[in-house]
Amino acid sequence: MRIYSLLTKLLTGVAFLGAISNASAQKNWNAPRIVTTYCSGCHGIDGNAQLPYMPKLSGIDPAYAERKLTAFEEISPPVDELFSGLLNLTDPKKEPANVTRQERINMEGVAHAAKPGEMKEALLWYAKQTREPGRSGNKRLLAQGKELFMDGVPAQKVLPCQTCHGRDAQGKGFAPRLAGQNSEYLEGQLAKFRQGDRRHAPEMTMVTRDLDSDQARAVAAYLQSHD
Repeated sequence: MRIYSLLTKLLTGVAFLGAISNASAQKNWNAPRIVTTYCSGCHGIDGNAQLPYMPKLSGIDPAYAERKLTAFEEISPPVDELFSGLLNLTDPKKEPANVTRQERINMEGVAHAAKPGEMKEALLWYAKQTREPGRSGNKRLLAQGKELFMDGVPAQKVLPCQTCHGRDAQGKGFAPRLAGQNSEYLEGQLAKFRQGDRRHAPEMTMVTRDLDSDQARAVAAYLQSHD
């Protein structure tokens, strides 16, 4: 009797896992090949990256994403990794389009390997995907982050983030959507802006230069929690 019960549970579990697998396959069966082959490893098939230091691409504005990808496409592939490393050691801040070495490792090969039109297919695919609901966190930290996003810090001459990114952080114009984005990724980007390592967006360097690390963590946490 006990063996029968265990067998029943096992078969039920297998069926449940099979249902999940089938549902996932049905959801993603029509994703472009470049998404399933390259992009999904870091960003997920639906654009909801599970790696906290990677950006979510779901619901992204295609025009903004295309401008970002152009930076990777403009860089000539390095002769080899050693040569690339030597270039970084001699002058790490003078890379084309201000792309960091880690981002180049992740993206440069894909940008050059993709056939014409494939990247556009990927961008349009991700633009149509639904971003997962925001994740909650420490209430005090979220409240601080919301205040920073909405009102800035006048005493530090830090402008409100909503001015460019919209009250609901959905993005507008050249400013990307930030709502629901991974907080660790956002913190990393804010650190680069504050250090002056994002010369393609001088307005962000100016806005964030007086933001301290605790404030950056708070606004990143708020944005991750915001739908």
